[in-house]
Amino acid sequence: MNKKTFLSLFSGIDEFLIASLFDDISLCETIDYPIETKIFYPPSVWKILEMRHIFSNLSFICKGLNDYSERKNIIIFPKDFEKEDMVSSIIYFKIDCTNKFKTLEHKDFLGTIMSLGFKRDYLGDLIIKDNVCYSITTKEFFKIISDNISHINKIPVSISEVTSLEIPEFNFKEIINTISSLRLDSIVSACIPTLSRNEATLLIEKGDILVNYITIKDKSFNIKEKDIISIKKYGKYIFEQTLNITKKDKIKILLKKYI
Repeated sequence: MNKKTFLSLFSGIDEFLIASLFDDISLCETIDYPIETKIFYPPSVWKILEMRHIFSNLSFICKGLNDYSERKNIIIFPKDFEKEDMVSSIIYFKIDCTNKFKTLEHKDFLGTIMSLGFKRDYLGDLIIKDNVCYSITTKEFFKIISDNISHINKIPVSISEVTSLEIPEFNFKEIINTISSLRLDSIVSACIPTLSRNEATLLIEKGDILVNYITIKDKSFNIKEKDIISIKKYGKYIFEQTLNITKKDKIKILLKKYI
């Protein structure tokens, strides 16, 4: 596949990110050895690689902070390579800012890390629990973080590697609702029960709705399980699963809202 065709598969996504991924894929094909990206890609990229057989001679593993991670690092493998032989450069880590006086938020940790000159794409998701921030990056960038961050908002921190088993889950609010179809307007009104279908349609037409981080203005767009729906001013939701079909042919669904 040539570069132009590859880029066309990812409409609306930063061309630099996709070009970098294509270069890593080309290198893997050239040297016939696994390549691990430095970038943590959004669902609009890694979902396509996981769900579509774009390269018959390659396979992909997408790894994030946990199962619900949005940003994932991608390892590209020659098809017959034994994946167990691959040594990953990924580091799980925590920034412990435990103190009695101030509660730090996601923006405090992320802002401090970004102040080091990081591009956001070089860092996975962040989970904050009791003034401790958990995240994932490569060994190269972990060293920069650990060598250069000693305080956040004047509060001393300690930074250390952790295992994947120590990573906490994201916090979600579960929403169970019944809808007539899996169209985007139905899903949006299910996410926000106070919204009518007409009001949901207006949000869609205004460009206030993203599906897997891509703006969708088609109210009849079909939503699939595990899709991420971002609604401006209302939050971010996962369409977790269809639970059942009611006797009146309605669809009972489970949504999860990030909190």
